[in-house]
Amino acid sequence: MFPMSMVTKFVLWSLVLLALVGITGSRALWNNQNSDSKDFTYWQGQYKDVAEALATDPAVKQATRDSVIEVKQVTVGQFTVTEQDGTTQQRVDRCQSCHVGLLNPQMTAENIIKIIDHTTVSTEDLPKYLEEHPDTLRVIKTIGAHPGISVEGDQPRDLGVIHGDKFTYGVATEKSLTPSDLTDYDAQKTNLKLHPFPTFGCTTCHYGSGRELIEKNAHGDPEHWLSPMLAAKYMDAACAQCHAQYDNKDFSIAYLPAMTTIARGEKLFRDKACYGCHKIEGLSKGNIGPELTYEGRSTIPEAVEHQLWDPRYKTAACVMPYFFAARQHNTDDPDREADIVDPRSQQITPAKIENADVVDTLKTHGYIPDAAAQQDVDALVTFVISQTGNNYAASASSRMTEIASYNTAKPEDVPVSIETGKKLFESSGCYACHYIGDPNFKGESSKDPAGKGGVAGPQLTWEGSRHSVQWLTAHYENPQAFVPSSIMPIFPFSDSQRKALSLYDQSLRPAGTTTVGEEVDMPTGELKAKGAQTPDIATMTR
Repeated sequence: MFPMSMVTKFVLWSLVLLALVGITGSRALWNNQNSDSKDFTYWQGQYKDVAEALATDPAVKQATRDSVIEVKQVTVGQFTVTEQDGTTQQRVDRCQSCHVGLLNPQMTAENIIKIIDHTTVSTEDLPKYLEEHPDTLRVIKTIGAHPGISVEGDQPRDLGVIHGDKFTYGVATEKSLTPSDLTDYDAQKTNLKLHPFPTFGCTTCHYGSGRELIEKNAHGDPEHWLSPMLAAKYMDAACAQCHAQYDNKDFSIAYLPAMTTIARGEKLFRDKACYGCHKIEGLSKGNIGPELTYEGRSTIPEAVEHQLWDPRYKTAACVMPYFFAARQHNTDDPDREADIVDPRSQQITPAKIENADVVDTLKTHGYIPDAAAQQDVDALVTFVISQTGNNYAASASSRMTEIASYNTAKPEDVPVSIETGKKLFESSGCYACHYIGDPNFKGESSKDPAGKGGVAGPQLTWEGSRHSVQWLTAHYENPQAFVPSSIMPIFPFSDSQRKALSLYDQSLRPAGTTTVGEEVDMPTGELKAKGAQTPDIATMTR
């Protein structure tokens, strides 16, 4: 055998290397063509094919054909990414590497279907067609124009947008079909002008992982990724990173008029008395449940939604009430599992929850989710995940000033009267846990036409027959001192507010009955002299 020269060895090894590259390259290409998560090279190839076919100018056709498949990147200077620990990093968006047709008004759903499916579909038939052709819909959502895009130039015109269950963000079309679609198109058109891609990027508003180039990773699907792409119904959470104005006078948050979902969520945070248990700097001082000031950095929307539907899904000992579900069966007691716990569970329409984990844990705990509460859950999820501690439109010092103003503010002094107490009861979220009916109603509470409120706390319909004003006032000041097992938080009421609430509570008793004196339920002078704050707990009942 003749010894090989260096040149021969080089040639042979080069051929081997080329063969390996060819095999692995073709395999990678095949995987990219057929896998569930395609990378930017595939989508840019799809875009080039469609854009070239749609182009009527020969020069544009040639330019499209000659365009290079490459990473398209925007570095966003003003809107940094805040990590879970509060550190920041530069925001880098490569979203247009896949969503390459965002600003091309030719890339409407009708035009893309004409090229890739070789058929003509009218705008009116699009919703049904896209529901029946999920692969086509995926292409349109990826390389299609951004909803709200319009035709510029010598003959400018508006396009349109349509929505469906599988495309809640909407897809760009030749025209809008419904008044709501038209309204959304106008809003999207305005948003595009106010939030240009070179300045804002994509992930500032849509979240997700802007540095990724593979679809699944870019949309934030990998396990433990804390900033997945926002569902359309949660978009207000991203808007609130700039468009949330704290009011130092009444300690509320003002949003843009269009941000109705998050405004509803903030109202629910008060109406459901969430503020009593959960602290949000500058907004609430709760100390029973987890602090939510930075919750949007450390959890994902699906986890918050799960917690709202089924508070016990993570921690069996969680005392958070089931505000949005009714307990049908007591699955904690096998001997009584067939008994109906809450009659409301027989009356509500079960919510259609897509997350199988939520469905499973609710079933395990015996609860029925209320379909009528779905929008409330969505609104609260939006509000909670908006809590990141960020406000790109305000300085850090102004935020610290807002928090300091809240922390040093004193509760309002109010007239001590039954009327004031009733207004406070209604505005402070007490109905979220406590049911009040007509004290003179004879029959089942569930059939009381005047009945209103929740079931997490004791019913207060006859509270004035149970306790004295002194007991009620002291109980508001420290619930656990009087009822050790109570989950009621210490609300930040002033002395006059507590007294007014207690007067209202004591007014809840049947007609003709007398009030309870403090000698019945408060410690005697002898016990007070010994330092006792409450009577014998062992003999007390609710």
